[in-house]
Amino acid sequence: MITYHGLGYWGLLTIPAALALLRLLPNGSAARRLLARAVLGALALIAAIVALSY
Repeated sequence: MITYHGLGYWGLLTIPAALALLRLLPNGSAARRLLARAVLGALALIAAIVALSY
């Protein structure tokens, strides 16, 4: 079961690291596009879980 504590813990560890890596990768690279989509997907998933819990 996913809890708010789990979302906060993994989000705290992974989202800032992914955003820092996005700044280091060159513009237009395949790795940057893939990572950007993964970060947006993760944020959308977190938002959906929080929204559906109310």
